[in-house]
Amino acid sequence: MEFTEEKLARIWLQSAPMGAWNKINALKEKYGGALGVWNHFSPGLYDSLGESAYAMLADLKRTRCREITRALEQLSAKVLFFGERSYPLGLSAIDHAPDVLFLRGTLPAPHAPAIAIVGSRRSTRYGSTQARRIARELAEKGVTIVSGLARGIDSAAHLGALDAGGKTIAVLGCGLSVNYPPENKELAEKIIESGGAIVSELAPSAPPLSHHFPVRNRIISGLSDGVLLIEAQERSGTHSTINYALNQGREVFALPGNVDAPGSELPLKLLKEGASICTCGEDIFLTMGWETQKETLFDFFPDTNPDEALQSQEEKDPILIALAKEEKNLEELLQETGIPIQDLNFQLTMLEMNGRIERRPGRAYALSRP
Repeated sequence: MEFTEEKLARIWLQSAPMGAWNKINALKEKYGGALGVWNHFSPGLYDSLGESAYAMLADLKRTRCREITRALEQLSAKVLFFGERSYPLGLSAIDHAPDVLFLRGTLPAPHAPAIAIVGSRRSTRYGSTQARRIARELAEKGVTIVSGLARGIDSAAHLGALDAGGKTIAVLGCGLSVNYPPENKELAEKIIESGGAIVSELAPSAPPLSHHFPVRNRIISGLSDGVLLIEAQERSGTHSTINYALNQGREVFALPGNVDAPGSELPLKLLKEGASICTCGEDIFLTMGWETQKETLFDFFPDTNPDEALQSQEEKDPILIALAKEEKNLEELLQETGIPIQDLNFQLTMLEMNGRIERRPGRAYALSRP
């Protein structure tokens, strides 16, 4: 893997510890860019950079970044440089965009729609199910799903996109050579095999340090047209993604949840402050102004009127059929529909949120009044 001296210098500085980036940016400004720092690099910069950053840069310069370029070759990774046509268009417009981005896989076309789906690593079954469903609905319509490959909501979002045969981008808080979390190694490979991408601004071997993740969140929102928050407590690290999205002029969506659930704290707070509510993929399409003609949304009902198709689908719902004549409690619905308890609870929640049924005292349910 060959690079010009100027590009090699940019990779070199991008690979320094994240904690030294402010000092490095000051040196780039002083010496007119990465190549200037490369040419002026000497023990005289020890005090300006600090011990660890200076030692790492000295070693990388001595070997001309051989360890990094070798790792990139082994990963079949690409290097994207700010200002070049291959660099993501949306990302190039944000404050503090990465000068260098390391990439495995394929990024979508420059103007392809993209939505970030983020939330808690300790997601509930409800949160993970909704994240996966909404991601699938969006991906089915050609929207790229962006997330962080973390446990919980991130993983569910990536899986939803893959369920639809769609594209998804994972933005790492570590290097491309590092499998983190380890259980998502296979998921990362599936993302690439499905035409998506894994990206990082960190050197290939960079570890998943805690301070990497809030900073990488600006890339998640920067690659997206909007950000959907599924579950998070108010003091969650996910809050940084929302702040970046707002500062970058991205649309912010939130999924409502139970008012007494810890994971509903931040979504409900955002909804009170004016975030757009999202209970399905179509909510995002309508808010974003993307084309959502009924014939497209219901194209799996061939030669059928869309409104009739929706009505037909609802008429076949075993829960709605069971409630057609009178209200029933949970035990009665379990016996009459034969739906497993976990799925039944989820479907009841969705029907209630969509206004199709209402909850009555004693954990009973009935069709909503007209």
